[in-house]
Amino acid sequence: MSKTPQNLPKRTRVLVKDILFQERYKLTHTQVDIMAYIINALIWTTKIGAFFPITNKKFHEDLPQISEKTIEESLRALKAMELIEVQMITVPSWGNAYVRGICILPKGLEYNGSYYQIEEKEVIENLRKQMSAKDQEIDKLQEELESIKAVDVPQNSEQIEKKEEKEAKIIKNEIEKDDGINYDDFGYTELVKTVTKEFGATSEPICNSVKGWTKETTFYINSYNKLTIQSPSGQVAQLKNPIEISDFWKYLYKNKHQIGKVIDFSKKLTLEELNKRYIGMDIALNEKKFKVHEIKKVKNGVEVSLKGSDSGNIAMLSKEGKTITFELEECQRVLLGLRI
Repeated sequence: MSKTPQNLPKRTRVLVKDILFQERYKLTHTQVDIMAYIINALIWTTKIGAFFPITNKKFHEDLPQISEKTIEESLRALKAMELIEVQMITVPSWGNAYVRGICILPKGLEYNGSYYQIEEKEVIENLRKQMSAKDQEIDKLQEELESIKAVDVPQNSEQIEKKEEKEAKIIKNEIEKDDGINYDDFGYTELVKTVTKEFGATSEPICNSVKGWTKETTFYINSYNKLTIQSPSGQVAQLKNPIEISDFWKYLYKNKHQIGKVIDFSKKLTLEELNKRYIGMDIALNEKKFKVHEIKKVKNGVEVSLKGSDSGNIAMLSKEGKTITFELEECQRVLLGLRI
């Protein structure tokens, strides 16, 4: 068996205890120390698929106050609570060493292990203020729309449908308008540099709803010009994994219309909101690429029309030749599943 390399990161000096997490899962002090250490390891360790290696030697070096037996018992307890998964993995960069690998499960990712420096706090607070201001603007526009509806009350269901279709088309036209920098003709490298510069200067979020991440996860550039995420729970972390960073920029390059678009998933899902979120999104269907053209209301739900990337022809999202009718939540789920 190959030996574990000696040039691993030095001992972690800061373990951030999430007391609420400890109380929720009734963890002992030792168990929460180990959970905090595992969360911290996401910053410096190398991923092998969903797992990352932490050897007994590394545990002992960084947590010398905890015996090996206690570490093993704590890992078994955390696994039993479905906070982590543990299995033996092969690490190619360690000469194919066969060591213990750990994967943090969704429940475990609820752990808040943030440790902010002052500058990072200021960036995050500034970002939250800007997002709050935008939310207030959106709420005001929504109130104005509701007041217009109240003045002009349709008299029957046919008029309601026509009015909703008209509002959806207005939203569609607004989305397709040129707003700010036009990224359409940018090459990959130029796009990365420009987005980093523009969004690093303002601290505004780049986008959310990125394939491969929880749809609420928001991406932005921090004060060090590094790609950073804010999880649905509010936890902020700078991305370290080069594969994850590369995957994000590749996704953004393919979906340039997403730049500057942050969806408020706490809003009630309506026909207008569906169109606002997903018109222009690229999807793959039967190995062909399409753009979401429009989402229209029909008698029993909504239907989705697509525009072919090559032909430009408009077709309905269908199965076995029949147009599919969706409920609102189902429509969102299907579109997110088909996105490129």
